[in-house]
Amino acid sequence: MTDARTEILSRIRQSLPQAYLPGSGSGVPSPPPSPDFTEPLVEVFVQALEAAQGVVHLVGNQDEARDCLVAEFRNRGVSQVLSWDPIYLSVPGLGDALQVGGIEMIPSVLAGPDRKTDLVALEAIPVGLTAAVAGLARTGSIVVYSDNYRGRLASLLPPVHYAVLNAYQLYPDLAAWISTDRAGSAIAESSNTVVITGPSRSADIAQTLTLGAHGPKEMHVVLIR
Repeated sequence: MTDARTEILSRIRQSLPQAYLPGSGSGVPSPPPSPDFTEPLVEVFVQALEAAQGVVHLVGNQDEARDCLVAEFRNRGVSQVLSWDPIYLSVPGLGDALQVGGIEMIPSVLAGPDRKTDLVALEAIPVGLTAAVAGLARTGSIVVYSDNYRGRLASLLPPVHYAVLNAYQLYPDLAAWISTDRAGSAIAESSNTVVITGPSRSADIAQTLTLGAHGPKEMHVVLIR
């Protein structure tokens, strides 16, 4: 056994100096072409997100988006939502409207020295509220990123996530969005960029699908046409 082990190690040592690693090219490959849709991107996005067990609230403008969110939160009976800074939600007057309705917007960025204690305090908030930097029609996904004003906790911690998306932010798929200058700027400015497709899910145990396993159990998109 010792002789066999010695022989194997000897062959490995002899092979190592002969290893060849091909050089890598300096160019970045182009993304694959996006598929053509016969339907408008809004309809494709809605169908795809609903197929992924998400919910779409179609509204005509920012005022309707504000009213929709206020009504949704009041119907749920929530008094707090874990939210991005209102400036980055693209819904003017939302903060005031929620305040009138008795709903407090809790910042989703933890800035204090005792992060663990602050995190525990946020666990009881039932709803998270963010915007999205893009929507991917083919998969019904949204792209969300984080920085000092847009905390990722809002899209991860609460069991229900609401996201605001404008129709002009829709792209056929991830490749189409990545190829834009807007995508490059968003990724460069963020500390974390994620693609979210419907509620969190897992089928690790007995191949049984479970929603909300690693994040929100419900995913709602308020889509402004």
